[in-house]
Amino acid sequence: MKNLVWLVVAALIALAGYMLFTGKGPQEVAIEASEAINAPEVAEDVTNAAEDAAEAITDTVDAAGEAISDAVDDATDSANDAAEPAAQN
Repeated sequence: MKNLVWLVVAALIALAGYMLFTGKGPQEVAIEASEAINAPEVAEDVTNAAEDAAEAITDTVDAAGEAISDAVDDATDSANDAAEPAAQN
């Protein structure tokens, strides 16, 4: 219980020091705190941006995979075309 009292006293001192150094009153601090509570809106925007980025990365990887697959197919066809005359002799 004694530790809890010291914790509350420390929090009050920190709050008073913050208000003293910033020059803000209790109402302004309360408004800032309530705005911070509305942070889920910002978190939702960040989440949407991350999902969009992940989708763009997936599309890029898929396109790169298709390009590599096409390059391998072309190389295989070229190798087969080059090997046919040698096999016929």
